[in-house]
Amino acid sequence: MEKVLFKEEQRFTQWWLWLILGSTLLAIIFPLVNELLTQSLDTSPEGVLRLVLIGVMSLLFIVAVLIVLLLTRLKTKIRNNEILVAYPPFKRKWLKITADEIERFEIRKYRAIREYGGYGFRSKRRIGQAYIISGNFGLQLYLKNGKKLLIGTQKKQALEYAMDKIMEPSKKVLQGEKKKPETQWSFFGGKAKKVLIILAIEVVIAILVLGIIQLKK
Repeated sequence: MEKVLFKEEQRFTQWWLWLILGSTLLAIIFPLVNELLTQSLDTSPEGVLRLVLIGVMSLLFIVAVLIVLLLTRLKTKIRNNEILVAYPPFKRKWLKITADEIERFEIRKYRAIREYGGYGFRSKRRIGQAYIISGNFGLQLYLKNGKKLLIGTQKKQALEYAMDKIMEPSKKVLQGEKKKPETQWSFFGGKAKKVLIILAIEVVIAILVLGIIQLKK
């Protein structure tokens, strides 16, 4: 049995992701409660049933998304001559890449939304595929067949150590990490942007729920 040089299992841990789910849930509940209060004189079975159905369907959707997020994993292994990556429940089968298939590799910093359009399993023709679930560091592989693959990691140093063990030094791309100076506007490029997106999503969902309720009247 081959020795495992590196092993990692990641989950979705982003605070803003859970905030989106919580905000979405509130955006669904508040219009329904408001509708119940404003319809206090209308206690017909049809009206009550309509609101209950809308509420149940909305909650089921949120619960389904929550279950998927809780079950999602990014698994990475490095053995003597190969790299294995899986992304259950969407990609349960291990993707195997041998050292001979790799032209070059590097540990680099990435921006999930700007480069790949978000987290998860991503594929873009120009920049290749990516398995990313959290963080902003990953193993970038440049394969001999011309394809590119990025595997996210929370264990940058351990991953780099394992790759140095299975790959020739000449295949490693060496480049210094350039840290951009922080400015007073840096907050608006990161956390504030995510908060604004969350608020926008919450408002849109609330408007949609109210619209559905009005159409059902």
